[in-house]
Amino acid sequence: MLTREENKLLTRTGPGTPAGELLRRYWQPAGLSEEIPHGGAPVPTRLLGEDLVLFRDDRGEPGLLGIHCAHRGADLSYGRIEDGGLRCIYHGWLYDRAGRCLDQPGEPAGSTFHQRIRHTAYPCREVGGNIYTYLGPGSPRICHPTSSSPCRPSAATT
Repeated sequence: MLTREENKLLTRTGPGTPAGELLRRYWQPAGLSEEIPHGGAPVPTRLLGEDLVLFRDDRGEPGLLGIHCAHRGADLSYGRIEDGGLRCIYHGWLYDRAGRCLDQPGEPAGSTFHQRIRHTAYPCREVGGNIYTYLGPGSPRICHPTSSSPCRPSAATT
């Protein structure tokens, strides 16, 4: 029988917990492809104790961002898909799948402030009608389930 403390140690999966840190080192299912059709609305989700928003950009690629806008904390699941990313409906900040802020309508012309903003973002892969994400540190290893080759580091690390 586990003690209360041992049970918490093994079952809490939020950021900064031992079990959460372990599970974040593996690709996790984030949703079904059919849940976010091309041109569809963003979908709020909760993975390993973290509130996130799953969406498809203009090119149909899946993205996963922290649910609260970096500007005023508005819920990005109410955002609009446009101009290569997800636009917050509150002040209009636009984020791409990598968490880069592409546009800040309230800033003066020529401002580069948006280039310094990085929003919580996680890489996604779509395989077999499912969308998987990597929530861990560093560059994820890319595995191809239809291949007999072992996992290899992503192209970003080679």
